Amino acid sequence: MTAATATDTVSETSKNSAAANEIVTKAVKWSAAAAVVPLPYVDLVSLGAVQLSMVRDLGKLYGVDAKDDAIKCAISALLGTLGPAALSGSLLGSSLKLIPGGGTLLGSAGLAAAGSAATYAIGQVFISHFEEGGTVENLDAESKADDVKSAVAAAKSK
Repeated sequence: MTAATATDTVSETSKNSAAANEIVTKAVKWSAAAAVVPLPYVDLVSLGAVQLSMVRDLGKLYGVDAKDDAIKCAISALLGTLGPAALSGSLLGSSLKLIPGGGTLLGSAGLAAAGSAATYAIGQVFISHFEEGGTVENLDAESKADDVKSAVAAAKSK
């Protein structure tokens, strides 16, 4: 038997990173699709389901097993670091769908942008956390607040 080398470890991390980024990219697309759900607030539930599934898939990739309740709590904590102004954009986007006619279009566009950026940010934070050997349960949202905000800004600039 041969011992694992640093090159093997880097190679495995690179493979995981590529697969992880693919999971996040797919989830960002589904987040935008969830925004098109014409029913107010059902779109937010759909967005939450996409984010939950993404973190679950990332966990499987990195060998981290977590219960859905723990994942939901971690996602909520990360979103909470964005502050009320950022979170109100998603709620406003969904609420605009109550306005007949153009409200659905405006609401869908706003929620697609905010939801996709939040999904991207959550994905990037979890990739980094899992690559450092973290679990869902030991994620410290406060220490990741700057990472979440930076990732949201990066997603909005794309």
